[in-house]
Amino acid sequence: MIALEARELSVEVGGRIVVEGLSIDLRDGDKVGVVGRNGAGKTTTLRVLAGEIPPAGGSVIRRGAVGYLRQDPRQHRAEDDDRGLEHILGARGLARNALEESHGEREVHRFARLEEEYRQLGGYQAESQAKAIAAGLGLPEDRLSLPVRALSGGERRRLELGRILFGGSDLLLLDEPTNHLDIDAKNWLMKFLTTYKGALVVVSHDLSLLDASITRVLHLDRDGVVEYRGTYREYREARRLDEVRLRPRNGHGRRRRSTPVCRSWRRSGSRGPRGRSASGSGSPIRRTAAGRSSWPTT
Repeated sequence: MIALEARELSVEVGGRIVVEGLSIDLRDGDKVGVVGRNGAGKTTTLRVLAGEIPPAGGSVIRRGAVGYLRQDPRQHRAEDDDRGLEHILGARGLARNALEESHGEREVHRFARLEEEYRQLGGYQAESQAKAIAAGLGLPEDRLSLPVRALSGGERRRLELGRILFGGSDLLLLDEPTNHLDIDAKNWLMKFLTTYKGALVVVSHDLSLLDASITRVLHLDRDGVVEYRGTYREYREARRLDEVRLRPRNGHGRRRRSTPVCRSWRRSGSRGPRGRSASGSGSPIRRTAAGRSSWPTT
């Protein structure tokens, strides 16, 4: 299934176009890391893909359930009066709080009906799964019994990440998911993402996460957008070779910028040269100015 489809996408940051003409198809199993210098538009691009803000141009189609982790935990709108476990269970539409209300004699039959519905929906089994995910992210069970308002900012972010992972989304969009995670929680998250069956787009400065979890890299560059296939480590080597190839030294020992060449690709409408595959398989990498990139499909 194609979980996300973007066509001729343009992204704007502070009145400046940072990504232009980007076309993407993300299928089940595609795991993409978005990298680039600070200010390149990584977070804004993720917000556009998630539908949180409109693109400056083009279109985005999302299919199935989407889990989006924002970078700032204060932007997550958890109900402050909900308990942590209730907030995670809510990702699957399971409401446990009704079972914990006081029950007078007149409410016995209603309670029995609600409990049976909860059981049939797999609520009690889901509770164990939710607690296991939270524990993996470093959020112990006793913290899940507290109202969300009682949790710290870092705990709220881990809670929101746990809710997103528990929800079983077809597409995960994660912005700096390892923030506020210790080494054990990072390792747990890397294993989870490695076995995740849906489509993934992640922005992260955590190199170990990128190297363990992704199969493609989308590099936001001053000159455009480049896609590399392979792990992050393979991307870094391929990127180094590209920089040598695209910015050769002139007779005065200074590097010539490749910007004019990239701009000529955009003006002519060509797709640009076929690049080097990060994994050495010869898969095409298409590079164009100001963010135009057409991704090969698998």
